[in-house]
Amino acid sequence: MVRVQVPEVTSADDRVVAVAAQLFLRDGVEQIKMTDIAREAGVGVATIYRHFQTKTRLAAEAGTLLWKMYADEVTRMIETDAFLEMDGIERLKALFSEFTRVYIERPEFVAFLNSFDRLMIDEKVDAEELSAYGQMIDSFYVVFEDAYQMGRMDGTVVCDLDFRVFYHAIAHALMGAAQKFVRGGVIPSDAESDGSAEIKCIVETAVRSLRVAS
Repeated sequence: MVRVQVPEVTSADDRVVAVAAQLFLRDGVEQIKMTDIAREAGVGVATIYRHFQTKTRLAAEAGTLLWKMYADEVTRMIETDAFLEMDGIERLKALFSEFTRVYIERPEFVAFLNSFDRLMIDEKVDAEELSAYGQMIDSFYVVFEDAYQMGRMDGTVVCDLDFRVFYHAIAHALMGAAQKFVRGGVIPSDAESDGSAEIKCIVETAVRSLRVAS
């Protein structure tokens, strides 16, 4: 389970966001009330409403925090000697595989993202209100783009594609597959599906299509 650390010394708002993220992961966005968050965070519910106005806005803050935690994990990975010694295509494989690991090992995170998207759509939240959340997600692209450009220079990846479109296509495919398997099957043949294998297959297909034929 994703653990949201609540430091001993932090601002009251930061603590509320961290507690909200933990509760959303554990029980789902829909089930958690502002009073639940206030009680767990040790603050008055009126204070939460005064600082965040709505649960929707608080959910956006919590989602931004969760994506930042994931981004911090990716940063630690790309700073390792093992990653720095890789060529471009191997870096891309490692990065896409990290998506796979998180989506498979942390179904509660995937479930949160699924319910978060549904809440934002239902509430018709303006994109501008989700700018910080979106910027955190978009920050992953820079890391992938750097690996792709390295691969172009070292000759390990193909050059004749729009990498931004390719990246978003694979990222959306991985997220869509992960959310489907977290939600559960609908038709009989879904029971025969291996979610982990299918998510890994998307990554393997992506890497093969990027790799320069030897």
